[in-house]
Amino acid sequence: MTASKASDAEARGETLEYHDGPLIDDRVGPPGGRLEGHLGSWTVDELLDRNQHDRRSRIELVGGALIVSPSPSWLHQVASFELTVQIKSGIRAAKSPFGIAEAVNVRTADELFIPDIVVADAEAVRNGPVAVSMEDVLLIVEIVSPSNAMVDRHLKPGAYAELGLEHYWRLEPATATPELIVHTLAGGAYKETGRVSGTAEIPVGEHFVVQVDVPALLGLD
Repeated sequence: MTASKASDAEARGETLEYHDGPLIDDRVGPPGGRLEGHLGSWTVDELLDRNQHDRRSRIELVGGALIVSPSPSWLHQVASFELTVQIKSGIRAAKSPFGIAEAVNVRTADELFIPDIVVADAEAVRNGPVAVSMEDVLLIVEIVSPSNAMVDRHLKPGAYAELGLEHYWRLEPATATPELIVHTLAGGAYKETGRVSGTAEIPVGEHFVVQVDVPALLGLD
């Protein structure tokens, strides 16, 4: 995808889908069915309904565009699980009132995200909602893979910052030196507050501290 193509599409009032790079008109697909035949813009409720019936891929709605991600790789899922365990240990050690889960729906009135890891207010998720409200989310972690690098490095952070998400982490497992990049919201934009390629203590505001071990996430220790 190029910025000029995206800008041209936006100027024409088109809604586009990111799918391993190409931009595709999003007017496709009834809820729960194939991605064909949908007229007009998608709503969050339509997409939630469709995703409950077809879990073969993650389909998100960000800035009016559908983002389709293929099933994650083994390395991606191992890293996600291990990092979830590390963060959960920090939450429990501090007895902080937050819950953590992988690949759950996070919604606003007109956007739907399915981040790799979500830390949210424990009371808000106590009854197991289909989607958690973004206003109840403290931290989101995205794990970059070849098919979603542009989305996780640029598109989603911009959207998360606009929505006021305080903490955003990005794990880069496939770079020459795998690292976790830590961002904290400051003045309406994210400020990079740390890069970890080994081990480190990372505070999540004043709520809890995570003992991060990046090599352990990837089986490199």
